[in-house]
Parts: sequence; C-alpha cells; structure tokens
Amino acid sequence: MKLGSIGARALLLFAAVGLVPVGAVVALLLSVNRQAVQTSEQQLQAAVLEELERATMRHVEDVRVDADAVAFALYQAASAKPAAGAGDGLDAVRATLGARREIDAVRFEVPERGVSTVLRQKGDDAGAGADVPASTPETRKAADEHGMGISLIGPGKGLLVVPIPAVEGAATKAHGYVTATLDFADLQRDIDDIAGRRFGGAVGLVVIDATRRSVASHGMPEIGAFADTSNHPLWTGFSKENPGLVGVVRVAPYRAESGADMIGVVRFLPGLGWGVALARREEDAFAVLSAMQRRGALVAFGAALLALAAAAFSARWIARPIVHLAGQARLVGERRWRELSLASSRTDEIGTLTTELSRMANDLEGSEIEIARQARQRADLGRFLSKELVEAIVSGRHELALGGRRATVSVLFADVVAFTPLAETRPAEEVVTLLNELFSVLTEVVFRHGGTVDKFIGDCIMAVWGAPVAQEDHAARALAAAEDMMRFLETANESFRERYGTTIELGIGINSGEVLVGNIGSDKRMEYTVIGDVVNVAARLEAIARPNQVLVAETTRALVASGAFELSPLGERALTGRSATTKVYELVTT
Repeated sequence: MKLGSIGARALLLFAAVGLVPVGAVVALLLSVNRQAVQTSEQQLQAAVLEELERATMRHVEDVRVDADAVAFALYQAASAKPAAGAGDGLDAVRATLGARREIDAVRFEVPERGVSTVLRQKGDDAGAGADVPASTPETRKAADEHGMGISLIGPGKGLLVVPIPAVEGAATKAHGYVTATLDFADLQRDIDDIAGRRFGGAVGLVVIDATRRSVASHGMPEIGAFADTSNHPLWTGFSKENPGLVGVVRVAPYRAESGADMIGVVRFLPGLGWGVALARREEDAFAVLSAMQRRGALVAFGAALLALAAAAFSARWIARPIVHLAGQARLVGERRWRELSLASSRTDEIGTLTTELSRMANDLEGSEIEIARQARQRADLGRFLSKELVEAIVSGRHELALGGRRATVSVLFADVVAFTPLAETRPAEEVVTLLNELFSVLTEVVFRHGGTVDKFIGDCIMAVWGAPVAQEDHAARALAAAEDMMRFLETANESFRERYGTTIELGIGINSGEVLVGNIGSDKRMEYTVIGDVVNVAARLEAIARPNQVLVAETTRALVASGAFELSPLGERALTGRSATTKVYELVTT
C-alpha cells in the first residue's frame, strides 16, 4: 500500500478513529485510577501516622499519669500535718508509687531548696540517685508551661518531668518536680509491629523529639538510635523551634542514600513538639498504579493491534474497488476495450462511479470507432476531393443525395498533349506510373489553392473552385493553380526525360460562370460534379490550347483584378459545338 494512496489514508483515518478513543479511555482510566491510588495511599499514610502518634502518646501518657499520681501524693504529704509517732510522711507516696505499673522509682526535686532524692517502691533510698537522673532547667520550664517536660538521655531512654502543685499557705512558694524515666523499647516494638502489619516491613518510620533527635525508628538505616536528624530531607521547610503545623503534611519527594526515590509524610504531635514521619519508596507506594499502567499499556497495545487490523481490512475493502477502477481507467486510456470489466451490482457511490466509468468507456469506444470511420472517409475522399469538401461530407454539412444547386465557379481542364503517341510507345505500367506521379502533383496544386478535383478523364484532370465552399476569389485561385502547374513542368520535365525518356506538356483551359453543383448519377452510384455551359467552354479551351499554353475565357479575366495576372488577348475563337464565338486570353506564365 503506497504512502499517500487512498488505502493508506483510509488506514490512517480508521486507525485514528479506532486508536484515539481507545487511548482516551485508557488514559482516562489510568487518570481516574491514579487519583484513586494516590488518595488511597494518602489515606493509608495518614492512618499509619495517626497510629504511630497514638502509640507514642500512649507510652508517654502512661508514664505521665503515674508521675502525676506520685506528684499529687507528694503534694498531699506536704500539705498534711505530721501525726505523733508517724514516719517521715513519704509512706503514702511510696504506697502510691507501688501501685504504678509504668514506673518503680522517681526523683523528687525542689531546686530552690536543694532537695533532690529518689523515691522507690521498696527499700532504702540511699545510693539510688543514679537510677533516675536529675531534670534540666529546660525540662522543668516545659513542665511549668505545659504540665510536662520530656528530654532524651540516650538511645531508647528519656526523662519525663511533671510539676508538683504548690502547697497552699506555705511561707515560701517553692516549685517541686517529679522526674521519671522513659523506656522506649515498647514504642520500638509498636513501631516494628505497625510497619509489619501495614507494609510488610517495607517502610521507614521514625519518631523524633523537639530537638530532632531520633526516639525510635524502623527501616531507616540512615537514622540511628538517639541520632540527630536535623539535616534529614524529611524536615525540610520546618523550623526546629516552632514546627508551626499539627497534622499531616506532604513534604517534597527526596532521594535516599541508596538512590531510591522516596515519598515522605510528616505529622507533628500537639503539646510535645515531637514529630512522627513515614518514608516510603515511590515504586512501593505506587506499585499498584505501575502494574495498572502496564496492564493498561498491554490493553492499549492489544486494542491498537485490533484497531490496526480492522483499519487495514476496512481500508483494503474500501480501496480495492477504487484500485480496480483505476486499473479499468488505465485500460480505457490504452484503448483496450475488450479487456474492460466494469460490471457492478453495488448501489453506493462506488457503484455509481463504476456505472459512469462504463458509460464513459462505451462513449469513448463509440467515439474512437466514429473517429476511425471518419479518418478512413477523409483518407478515401481526400484522394479525389478538396479538404473542405471532405470535411463537409464527413461532418454531414454536405448531403450525399442526388440533386444540386447553382453556384458561380471557375473550372480548369488540364490535359497531357500528345498522350496517345506516348502511350503507344511506352509499356502500360510505365505510362500509368507517369500519370499517377503527374496527377499527384497536379492534385496537390489544386488543393493548395483551395480547389476541388472533380474527376480524372484519361490523361485529363478537371478541377473546380467556388464549390462546394463558396470562394469570392475562385477565378484568381484557378489562374494561380495554372501558373503553378506550368512551373512544376519546367522543373519536373528534366526528371521525366531521365526516367521515362519523354517530356510532358499540358494544355489548360479555364472558364468561370454559373453552374449546377451537386451529386449526379443514381442511388447506387453518384458523383459530385459541376454541370453547365461553363464546363463545356473550359473543356473546349483546353482542347484548342497548344502545348504548355493556358487559355482563359473572358468571364474569368473579368473576375480577376487588373494587373494581378498577365493575360494576353488572342481575339475571338469559335469553339466546337457553340454558335457564338468566345473571346480568349492566354495566361503568360514565363
């Protein structure tokens, strides 16, 4: 199938019609599903971060609740009056501490009074100060402002500080604090469990404190325990002192040290200033979408193949009759009529085109036949008649029916002088050849000057001007033809002498006047000719003309312009068969 052909264009059209909707549908489905997958992924990320936040807050809140209970017990002990025989007033505090599940020791601090002691569930407090580290001014300040202060003291370890309510009526208002240790081992186990349940472990999870130190993490080898994560791409755009946002925030994608493209999501915890984050590889997050795209591509490819196959079939189905018609048109152009096959039962436009092409071929074939017929007629008639008469007969302007009309013409008779002796001394074949050569030239001369060869009479030729097509200058044309005939003999006789051993001499007679022009004869055999006294006079003049002499009647001389031809008067002549004499002129041709 050639590029640019109707079949190729139809193929492209059908392919476009088939492929564009398929591509649009596949693209639309992928777009819709991409949005759905992205939404689902965002919802999953938000749910995981919320779960991670709850796990983190639960571990912190459990310790805080116990620390608040001990702080309240200390407050009550400080507010009560010592009873006689009672202990040091901390028994109730120890009892409260003993009932706690998350802590077994706390540090009781009153910095303004230099008090800093560890309280345990059992046993003596001496020498146990190292078990619960002292708080820092920063954590105590956070406890005063927010009711709780937290700081990390090492990998998986931290301190939680809560304030002790001030005792009413005290002489001096001193601030006391309860400090408890935080163990994030359970939080680490919870993070590992979340990662396993939600993602099969293939995810990065991290919890950081307000200073961007790692509290616990999973699946992020670049973040170690108690590591400073301030420069990690997850926190790009967030101020360490004031995160400014609480909730889920999508951060810009980043590339991990392994080279994988990652999607990071961050959520900051209210009150603590801590943050939880999720980092997942894009190919894992959108694995379903990638698989869907591959399947969509396969579907689109399959649909494209089907569309192309259907388009190729349709294009071939449409192009086949057109190609057939093109072949038939080529046969028409080559005039191979017998090889045409233009029958069709189709009722569509192709059928109409086939019918019209068949009609055109028939018309052309008829025209070819008619043209050939007319060409043969012209060739045949042109041997005897002028071009004008031939065209008139072939075109139908001159009817080949008996009858005639009157017309003013000029008639010329040219006869070979002394032909009989020539014929007697030469073979018949040689005489015929000589006459044919002579008459061919004389006929051409007549035709050149617009005349008609009426007939050949033995060794004589009769020509007419002014019929069948009227000519105002018919007399001048006849005289000019006579001059050319004589000039021809001047040059041709040398050849005739060399080839035939003889010289040809003509006697020519010319007359003009009104004659009857038409088809004379019978229905079976007719002849186009002119009849009248004008013809007889021209024949008589030719009969009395000397060798190479042209005799012209007075009527002809009167029709030509003065000085156009050199006409020498010969006086009155008596012609055979005529009672009156005829004034005769000789055309001087030398």
